[in-house]
Amino acid sequence: MNASKRLLASIVTLGILAVAIAPAGRTEPTVGDASGCAAATPQQAKWLAHQLSLQGQYQRAGACYQAAGDLANANEAFVKAVPANSDATAKDLQRQGQIAKTLLTGVQQAFRSSH
Repeated sequence: MNASKRLLASIVTLGILAVAIAPAGRTEPTVGDASGCAAATPQQAKWLAHQLSLQGQYQRAGACYQAAGDLANANEAFVKAVPANSDATAKDLQRQGQIAKTLLTGVQQAFRSSH
């Protein structure tokens, strides 16, 4: 295989690798999605929301408070969920930065080996 074909194969392989390791979308319920609560009645939803809040699962607690019609507590839970979500996002960005560096290094090596 000549150098240009090897380079193309390396780039295609790196592209496939990048797509394969890209994170999938989050499955957490959004603020407007009260269906994230598995309670049948507003009373059950409020009880479950309280339990989830005690466990630190603020996103899910907010959805249950919302399903129970307790918007004040729902808003408070969603606000408490922001720092946890921000930490997860920061870790995802850091991991993606490392992946990008690795891919760039691979592409640079492919260019060097073809010349």
